[in-house]
Amino acid sequence: MTIVPINVVAADQRELVAAFRASGSKSFQDAESMAVSRQNYEVSSKANGLAPDPIAHVEDVTIGSGDEVFKVRVYDPRAERLATDGVIVFAHGGGWVIGSLETHDAVCRRLSTLTGLPVVAIDYRLGPEFPFPAAHVDSARAVEWIRDSATDRGWDAQRIVTCGDSAGGGIATALAFEPSMLVAGTAVAAQVLLYPVLDLSAESAGYARITEGFPLTANTMRWFAQEFLDPATAEADRADHRVSPLLAAREANAKAQPPAWIITLGLDPLADEALEYSQLIATAGTHVELTHLPGNAHGIFTSAGKIQAGEDQLARAAEFITRMV
Repeated sequence: MTIVPINVVAADQRELVAAFRASGSKSFQDAESMAVSRQNYEVSSKANGLAPDPIAHVEDVTIGSGDEVFKVRVYDPRAERLATDGVIVFAHGGGWVIGSLETHDAVCRRLSTLTGLPVVAIDYRLGPEFPFPAAHVDSARAVEWIRDSATDRGWDAQRIVTCGDSAGGGIATALAFEPSMLVAGTAVAAQVLLYPVLDLSAESAGYARITEGFPLTANTMRWFAQEFLDPATAEADRADHRVSPLLAAREANAKAQPPAWIITLGLDPLADEALEYSQLIATAGTHVELTHLPGNAHGIFTSAGKIQAGEDQLARAAEFITRMV
């Protein structure tokens, strides 16, 4: 299809998209190496993201050892630690192959500031060095660490909110419902899914609509999947409910999930799968609050310093969390 005209893009994102196109529309998959792609994401997130909110306590914690080591970053805004306080666990986006604690630092700080709750951000291992299921295993282990640390840190492990954007949004919903991801001794009170990746088993109609002119296109998603999945098991892995939660929602016996706040964007190849997911889990009995912004494209939260919708919708997500926890 032809490129989406610039005047169709929402006014608050139009300048960034126009600059991206003027510079040659080079996206993550077009970088000369994975290292450069990762660095580009770090640079763009810092340049376009929110100014970092001050948080009373910020701490990086190492979990595991050897090849299975990863980190979490704890943001705790509380002056007094109460055992009744819930906790937000955050999985960053980046197609499971780019992104870090730093790319989403300002997002996590803002969520912590607005909710008054601790946020635990997961620096899960990335593909292709650590292909699926490493990111998902690490995310479940992070929830285990939250459970084991709850008493000392004044957290209620029965009031966890799973949250994430893009690939991290898919991890967030898997943590909320997928049996192999559920952690004994914990409970998920709510999930916040920010333009999530929900199906690698097939390409939704959004892939045909968004093929060029934006940092995230159909080809970007194909590249992410290629780099994230082990070639030897990729076909089977695409149908795994941890990477394709939409398949679980389509099953006749699908059960209600924890309350969900979901945002989709009209100029995002992922919009269609998230819209279908919202309808399916709502039909199964889940409390769903859905926001759809037709003129915005993927990436509004890591560019919330330049895109007003990103900052505004973070505030709405935080309000939802406050009501649910």
